[in-house]
Amino acid sequence: MQKKKIEKFYKEYLSVKENNLKKWSKDFFTSLLLDKNVFFISLKNPVEGYLIGRKTLDEYEVLSLATDINKRRRGIGTVLLEKLVKMAKQEKIQRILLEVSENNSAAICMYEKAGFKTISKRRNYYNEGKKFNDAYVMEKNLVKYA
Repeated sequence: MQKKKIEKFYKEYLSVKENNLKKWSKDFFTSLLLDKNVFFISLKNPVEGYLIGRKTLDEYEVLSLATDINKRRRGIGTVLLEKLVKMAKQEKIQRILLEVSENNSAAICMYEKAGFKTISKRRNYYNEGKKFNDAYVMEKNLVKYA
């Protein structure tokens, strides 16, 4: 990915106001997006939400999905997931994986409505202040069985 495009995406990434979420450094973000398998999807201008994902073989992994705290519950996250699924189907991706904090009930509900299922739990995955919280690993299977 071109450096100018990464700069633009980093500004969009920083513009999304989130609760208590530590932002990635510019160096980390740049190194991540220089990977040809990493992609960035954003909505609207100014940006109301974004999704950062990575392709590995025949699956996608959602690395980060966020919507602006002032724009939540307006379907932005759902639209980002729909764009991701459409992209995945075009590339014949078999499944999409993500992790979500067990305390993020709104996100869990959104993922379930989008067809994601919890497949496992990662203990103490998220460092949220002074305590660690578990993460659910969720999957959306895109393979149609006969």
